[in-house]
Amino acid sequence: MKKYVLTYRSIISFFVGFMSFAFIALMKISGLSGFQIGLILSTISISQFIAYIILIAFSIRRNILVSAALELLIPIILIIQRSAFTFTLSAIFMGIVNSINSSVIIIQKEFTRKDYSIMMTLTYALSLAGLGIFYLSKIIGINTTLLLLFIPLLSLNLILTLMLRYEEKKESLSELYSWLKNVGKSVLVFGFFASLRRVLITSYIPLILLTLFYTYTPQEISLYLMIIQVPLIIFFYLGHKISVRIFITLSIVELILFLSLSIFYRESILLFLSLILLANMSSSLRAPVVEETVNKLLNFSTKISSFYHLMDTIFSALASILLAFMVKLDLFYGIFVIAGLSSLLPSLFVYKVMLQQRK
Repeated sequence: MKKYVLTYRSIISFFVGFMSFAFIALMKISGLSGFQIGLILSTISISQFIAYIILIAFSIRRNILVSAALELLIPIILIIQRSAFTFTLSAIFMGIVNSINSSVIIIQKEFTRKDYSIMMTLTYALSLAGLGIFYLSKIIGINTTLLLLFIPLLSLNLILTLMLRYEEKKESLSELYSWLKNVGKSVLVFGFFASLRRVLITSYIPLILLTLFYTYTPQEISLYLMIIQVPLIIFFYLGHKISVRIFITLSIVELILFLSLSIFYRESILLFLSLILLANMSSSLRAPVVEETVNKLLNFSTKISSFYHLMDTIFSALASILLAFMVKLDLFYGIFVIAGLSSLLPSLFVYKVMLQQRK
């Protein structure tokens, strides 16, 4: 069962890593305007938001099977025809797939901390590989051949969903209300700060780099950002080995790194990227522990997980607005202070839970 889940998650990550850039590139190559591309990308978030609401309101069986089927349809649609309509349809499918895959955590119920570490290592590495494989489009072309490569892989994922044995228990909204009254409020506070940090690292660090170090081309900065992410693979794998004491120590170290960045962020791009790399190393080492802890607190429930990720979508939007406002005012030092706090505060929550579990 665990091997099937790991394979399933890995294939998804490989495809998502590829589509994270290829989808935009395909729309650009197909002649869509920047305005059309922006609207279609927003469709992903909208469909994801609606899918979360549906998963909260209704009990839908075999969610993973639906996800794998829609995922397989995406490259098939884009091979057959590329137009504003087919890109929009693909974007809707992407949103639904994202919501299902993040919510149906019941398939990981038997995972140990080491299993989470292995899964995060594989998914992270294959996501980077998927992003990098787009380079092959220079050699074999992107019109059909590159997309065709994913058909057998995604077909394998569809077969794997039929082999996964898991039981989604019947859940009622009363269970969600009960969860909110107990541990849910604390988990949502954790989720807010976690979303804030993620948005900063994934979206605003590239923007800040492009703004501050304009003597470097976007291609150079993109390359540097990819290079500093490669070493994180090994740290995801080692994450299951860290103790409670090391966990909290790494959290404090990450706060210090972001505070240092708030002082020295203008010095040089090398120092900037080095501090970000060290902060991400600390985060990667803690990631398997955090993933395991949060999934347990979500009770491996599809409804509760869907609600948590629905709120995460809202938190991410709020975080983007806040950070965009700070970038507009050139408050870069404040952004890094917030990044440090948004890393430490959730870690303190997880640390407290870990101590309680040891008793």
